[in-house]
Amino acid sequence: MMWLKAETARTRPITLCLLLVFVNLSTVTSVGEAARSRGKKRLPGRNREFQKGGFLLHPSPTEDPDPSSAPVFVEEPKDTFVVRNKPATLHCKARFALQVYFKCNGELAHSRQHSSQQFVDPMNGVRQVEVSVDVSRKEVETYKGPDKYGCVCFAWSSTGQIESRRAVVTIAYLKKHFFNQPLSTSIQIEGQISLQCLPPEGVPPPKIAWVRNGEIIDTSKETNFIISNEGNLLISQARLADMGNYTCRAENVASQRFSETAVLTVYVNGGWSSWSPWSECSNRCGRGTQTRKRLCTNPAPLNEGEQCDGESVQKTDCTTLCPAIDGRWTSWSSWSTCGLDCKHHRRRSCNNPKPVNGGRYCNGKDLATGNCTGGMCRAVRDRDVMVYGSSRAEEAHSAESDTNIALYVGLFVAIAFFLAVLIGMVFVVRRIKEQDPPMHIGDGSEVVPVQPDLTQNVLSAQPHLRHGSRSDLNSNEKLGLCVTYPHLYPANIPPSPAQSRVPLLDTQRSQTPSSVEKLPQSESSASGPSSLSSSRANSIFGPEVPSGRNSVTSAILPPNLDIECIAWKIVTKAGARITVPDSGITVTIPKRAMKAGAKEEIYVAVLREDKDRPRLTDKQTLLSPVIQIGPPGVALKKPVIISFQHCAVVDPDNWNVHVYSSESSTEEENPAWSKIVTLSEETINTPLYCQLDSRQSHLVTDQLVRYVLVGESRPNSKALKSLTLAAFAPTLHSSVDYNVRLYCVENTRAALEGVIQLEKKLGGKLIDNPKSMPFQDGGSNLCLCLEDIGPGWRCKPGANYQEIPFQHVWSTTQNHLHCSFTLEHVDRSLQTIRFHVLVYQRGIQAHRQILRINTDLREKPPPSPAVNLSVPLGSTITSGMGNSCVVTIDPPAEGFRLSSEVRKQLCAYLDPPTTKGNDWRRLAQELGVDRYINYFATKTSPTEHILDLWEARHREATALTDLMNFFRVMDRNDAALVIERDAGPWL
Repeated sequence: MMWLKAETARTRPITLCLLLVFVNLSTVTSVGEAARSRGKKRLPGRNREFQKGGFLLHPSPTEDPDPSSAPVFVEEPKDTFVVRNKPATLHCKARFALQVYFKCNGELAHSRQHSSQQFVDPMNGVRQVEVSVDVSRKEVETYKGPDKYGCVCFAWSSTGQIESRRAVVTIAYLKKHFFNQPLSTSIQIEGQISLQCLPPEGVPPPKIAWVRNGEIIDTSKETNFIISNEGNLLISQARLADMGNYTCRAENVASQRFSETAVLTVYVNGGWSSWSPWSECSNRCGRGTQTRKRLCTNPAPLNEGEQCDGESVQKTDCTTLCPAIDGRWTSWSSWSTCGLDCKHHRRRSCNNPKPVNGGRYCNGKDLATGNCTGGMCRAVRDRDVMVYGSSRAEEAHSAESDTNIALYVGLFVAIAFFLAVLIGMVFVVRRIKEQDPPMHIGDGSEVVPVQPDLTQNVLSAQPHLRHGSRSDLNSNEKLGLCVTYPHLYPANIPPSPAQSRVPLLDTQRSQTPSSVEKLPQSESSASGPSSLSSSRANSIFGPEVPSGRNSVTSAILPPNLDIECIAWKIVTKAGARITVPDSGITVTIPKRAMKAGAKEEIYVAVLREDKDRPRLTDKQTLLSPVIQIGPPGVALKKPVIISFQHCAVVDPDNWNVHVYSSESSTEEENPAWSKIVTLSEETINTPLYCQLDSRQSHLVTDQLVRYVLVGESRPNSKALKSLTLAAFAPTLHSSVDYNVRLYCVENTRAALEGVIQLEKKLGGKLIDNPKSMPFQDGGSNLCLCLEDIGPGWRCKPGANYQEIPFQHVWSTTQNHLHCSFTLEHVDRSLQTIRFHVLVYQRGIQAHRQILRINTDLREKPPPSPAVNLSVPLGSTITSGMGNSCVVTIDPPAEGFRLSSEVRKQLCAYLDPPTTKGNDWRRLAQELGVDRYINYFATKTSPTEHILDLWEARHREATALTDLMNFFRVMDRNDAALVIERDAGPWL
């Protein structure tokens, strides 16, 4: 072997020369053709080397295992970095090569080559050559070429030479200072936050990682964390477990840097727990107080979170019926001394205890008389007989006679007084019967029984009885005022005097519903007693009209409510719809919202008192009537839908709409209101869903309390709300002047009805159809001006123009905001009054409105207002999906459109997700209720809740057809077929 190496060294120059001659000849003759015939390509690198006359540093070995194979790179050099003073190392490996070497920036790098290995694969006999070269920091720094410092690897064999990619060598570094570092901050629980980090400059660009409490955050496992392309850490929903120390780490091959530590604090704002049950009355007997408490523990404030807003203790008056206590005797006193009549006495009192609260007096006598015994009076009696015998007997006989005369006189006087009282009571009863007003229809000339109005669902009472205060009701009962219900009896048969009166309200009603006797009602009874027909009177009231504590009103209604703006109904699992007449307010209790076999009396009322309105900020305004639904505490399996009108000119870019609720009673002067949700800011924990259409609003909730919509303008926006303008004048007016009252209220049917009811009590009439007008937030007053006054009338100078301050209109703290004008009659021969009232907001002439009054004073006052009040103002609305529908007052007997079986099949079809996406989510989108889709996603059956809301929103005649067409648009013919089979193909 040693001999072979020496021989090779001696023959290397000769072999090299022969090889060069052979290669040159093969270039132009048979070798090139042979290479082309074998499909091999001769690389130009080798030819360029030899054309330049260059020689390899080492002569090629004589052995070539496969002279016909061209070199192939197994590993090419890659870009690398010089880190500090450590040189960069480039690697290159090739097969079928006799020689592998590097050139850096066009120069051979043999001197820097620190390793070279040659070996033959024992499996296939292929030769491989591997070479590594080092590049120092100094070489890179001193290089001044146009390009970056780079090296190329060459592989050579007898068949050709190949060239690798150019590997770039760069000096790596990482500076110390971050351009932007995270800052310590606080975030509310379940909030979203971003921690900023902009790393220092470095080559190569550093990679960003975040460290929490000393541990690297793995975003693939903790999905709550996201690292953005800029390197910021996003926390999608802050949790208490996310609190800690956060550090941004920047790292590359040169080094790693850490930012300053930022402390993240997650705080929790306090939330009220549920109210505790009312305590027992402070007095066991009579008037006292009850208290209930709640704690700020749901959740408790944490990490400097805000305390709960509101009161933690509430008090209310209570009255406990005092039990009747029977009187009991005290012990007998000792016997008195013996008297002249040889008798002695003893007494006792009925005060152990005294009889109170209707208790019975003690049975028996309080005075006992007995004869003296033991010879105590014999000597005295003998002496009296001897000395005073005759005179004592005469005095005793005279006293006995006087006593008998007084007894007879007193008995005669008592009998005479009793007869006089009896005669007076009979006389008073007859006078009351004679003064009972008969029921008239028309002009009052004919007395006929009044038939029931089956479209109404509240109690109809006389105007002077329609007051909310309990004191007025008590006074009416004391005066004997009663209301007749002729529709409870067969037609043409007048009721008997004993049956003609039913108490309107029970003045002794306790605050607890259980203390009042309820009248039995049918499950399908109408809302309120006035809807009961004569054929069902006996089944409801029995053979005789109830008396005593029984009342035709509901026993659960809270006190101080106007009977004209309330409706109620007994609800079972079949569901119901309760409508307050002439208010546009309807409560839909879906099917199966009540437990099987349960019956609950549900009521809904409009609160028109100023004290019932929430106290708002200067920027907030009321957008809906104040609605109360009850009773509280009813267990519901599904939420109910409260539908009502609002007065906002809906524009999502201008309004922030809030839903406020209150659990306070109607007797409180300042009820506590709390904001439940702001639309478009709902979370999974929001207890209700609000669907806001152009004129209607629908609250989906399972809490039976008070609700109202409150709005305010978004920043840098001026929202619009709609007002109703209504002009009234007295029915009986003076011949000297004419007074006009102009009301400015929210553009809702409930607000206008409240004004109409008020004017009925004042004796006013509507003299022009109500007009709607936009009112803009921004501080301008509402101006009213009398114009075009007709002949015969005049207005005092300066009295034809008035302004209502902007804040009075926007704050809506007054329920019946109005102003008045007075016209003087200057020509009595002209009995026609004509004028215009121009209403506008100062600076916004485009929103003005004109009321045109033209009245003949000689006409008899109409029996009803000039406008058809049975049609809700602005009842035509446009739903979220673009279909027009009319808000109507539903008859009490009207049921639901979808049967339970149809609902069950639709839920089975649409609840499961589909690959096409045409499931319940698409249905919510088609129906326009997808503003906050997560509300339905949290329910067991989203389709069922969407259909419940559909039932409440769409009461038009074509609603069922439209729903079926929506299913066809969704490509859900299976769901459309379910409705078609149930309703018939004619639908």
